[in-house]
Amino acid sequence: TKPTPRTIGLPGGVWVETTMKALHGPGMAGMMVEFVAALVGVFVMQSALQGDQRLIVAGFRSGEVVLARLIVLGTATLLAVVVSASVMAVDFTPASWLPVIAAIALAGLIYAAIGALAGALLDQLPATYLILFLVMTDSIVQSPMFHTTPGRLAFLFPGYAPDRLLYAGSFSPTFHAGGELVLALAWLAALTTAVFV
Repeated sequence: TKPTPRTIGLPGGVWVETTMKALHGPGMAGMMVEFVAALVGVFVMQSALQGDQRLIVAGFRSGEVVLARLIVLGTATLLAVVVSASVMAVDFTPASWLPVIAAIALAGLIYAAIGALAGALLDQLPATYLILFLVMTDSIVQSPMFHTTPGRLAFLFPGYAPDRLLYAGSFSPTFHAGGELVLALAWLAALTTAVFV
């Protein structure tokens, strides 16, 4: 990606001047974690459907079995976050690491839950295609490489809040994304509850 100048809007009405090359680092880090976490969600759930029923028959409570699967999803997602952030750090240093790591982790956990739901409701191939389509569409809708600010209906996508938090942490040393953080946590709570149920 070339270092073409680019002005982008961040949460809180903050505008910053950056480059397309600088936008590429955090954008790809977030998108890769979403892909990996969602696909892990699909395949963990697919592999769990029959085995977990046997565990319940053997005496485990259903809540214990589901919690074990959620721990596997969370661990895989956090591993993807560490790898993605490490690779991003080779060529890009964000203005504030804490919101960037939080944003990438939230995006991954949200998409891990979406992948788990897709894996529970669909076969592997349709679930995988759904995940690929959703992550790519969400990333294109949110990315400041394509839009100075996300479109009017972008907030309907699950990646909206984490992506806004990601770019705010990447390019602003002050935190202006409190609303986006709350929205990302709400998405995560709702989807995790749906997976648990």
